[in-house]
Amino acid sequence: METRKISVIVPIYKVECYLCRCLDSITGQTHQNLEIILVDDGSPDHCGAICDQYEASDKRVRVLHTKNRGAFAARNTALDTASGDYIGFVDADDWLESEMYAVLLALAEETHADVAQCEMCNEGNYAQLRSKTLGGTAVYLKGQLTQELFRENITHGLNNKLFRREIWRDRRFPEKYYHMDAACMTEVERFCGTFARTDAVLYHYNTTNPSITRGRKKPLHAASAEKLFEAYSTAAEDVPEGAFFICREIPSFGRLIPPGGDVSLRLAVGHVRRMHKIFERHWDVARETAEYRASPRGKRLLWSIYHRAPLLASVLVYIYGTNKADRPRIGRKEDYGSY
Repeated sequence: METRKISVIVPIYKVECYLCRCLDSITGQTHQNLEIILVDDGSPDHCGAICDQYEASDKRVRVLHTKNRGAFAARNTALDTASGDYIGFVDADDWLESEMYAVLLALAEETHADVAQCEMCNEGNYAQLRSKTLGGTAVYLKGQLTQELFRENITHGLNNKLFRREIWRDRRFPEKYYHMDAACMTEVERFCGTFARTDAVLYHYNTTNPSITRGRKKPLHAASAEKLFEAYSTAAEDVPEGAFFICREIPSFGRLIPPGGDVSLRLAVGHVRRMHKIFERHWDVARETAEYRASPRGKRLLWSIYHRAPLLASVLVYIYGTNKADRPRIGRKEDYGSY
């Protein structure tokens, strides 16, 4: 398996204080046959110079300096030149356990999987990740994949996965929006026949560094959320778990676009109403699921309020979420999870 080359793609922008930790964790992988593609996305700090230093000292590293066009455009640029048998994606402020790609490659080869996934560890004050521990490994086949995605056994991001190269031969990311990694995963049934996962915690997801999706909201956040949930809605048409996931996620603090700054009150209200239309498509199915019945009473009450009065529910979410965000939170194992 050492002969199998893995292309590791890293989009880089304004992360100079985290970058060396990330790159050291990649170059130090026990699986050494790597092609490490660093895309300096027009970063205004010293990231470009740091990338050049790694390229000079490690022949596996290749640096692409581009104008700033965003992380998904950077990934597309790297995919155009990647030559590995497998593709991996890493965010430049995260880091990996040294055996991550060796473990994922062995899992993919042994199970003949198109995609192999490990567990992610939330590192920081934001409990942005969730997942379910299975007690070992699992293999999912075509016909099960969308269901397992909405059950969050298949996580919604890219970075804790290893993909066969063929998946990306003709596939690229939309470049104008955020959350396109999760939108990509809603199409998992189209590009994956067999999916394997392990509970081994091998990817460290950094939520300490302020990110675009966790930062101050802009109109593009609203458009991106709506595009993502349209993708979820399409994928969930025949999957009850998808209906519950959508109705759980839409009225949440992380999805709320409050007015202020670049977001007008009119835009914020319009966003809630557009998201409510998606919510309503799935509400009747969602409230009949076992997951809904097992949810805390307070959450079921919130979802019922959102069903009847989405603007009122959004205000309640904002008040609660703002107070909760002010409290320090330490990343714990139970905080792991999807995008």
